[in-house]
Amino acid sequence: MVYLCIFFAVVAFCQLGARFHRSQRLEELSLRSSADLGHLKRELANRHVIVSHLADSLPSSFDPKFERQKLREISQTAEDSLSTIDPRKPCANQIRDFMARERELVDVTRDLVDCIETDNDLNQAHLVASCIEGLDKANAQIGNRKSIYNSSAMAHQRLKRGSFLRQPKSREEFTVFDSEEWDMRTATGS
Repeated sequence: MVYLCIFFAVVAFCQLGARFHRSQRLEELSLRSSADLGHLKRELANRHVIVSHLADSLPSSFDPKFERQKLREISQTAEDSLSTIDPRKPCANQIRDFMARERELVDVTRDLVDCIETDNDLNQAHLVASCIEGLDKANAQIGNRKSIYNSSAMAHQRLKRGSFLRQPKSREEFTVFDSEEWDMRTATGS
């Protein structure tokens, strides 16, 4: 009987140790995911600024080919949606809402870049070329940051699903960003 009690005590101790280790690992992944989401958010905000500068750098003669006001409105909506995301307590619904807004901005920006590339004079303008170059760099940074964030978010989700600490889906959920749906690299030649 004593051996049986010792056996159950050892098993209970091992279970508690495993739970403690998982909770520590989950906390580490949560902190890492929050930091990675914060970096991604900064890169996305940077791209919004570049898109605004690109729109402002276009001469008024380009307006019949491009709806500048529509781009500004879509950009502002995406910026507002991005600002609602708190990297320390991310909400899956806010991230999904942002991704929808960002897709719309990317589509309009992609159309704008395509129009610029067909206009040789505009394509050669220094300010426009600088904005497109900056957009290419921002898109590359976003792609890198998105990959890093997605990796940590997936690791967090896997551990949470496989954990005894499993909780119902809460608003504090790290959601993976769609990989290709709002990536402008193909549009700008990267």
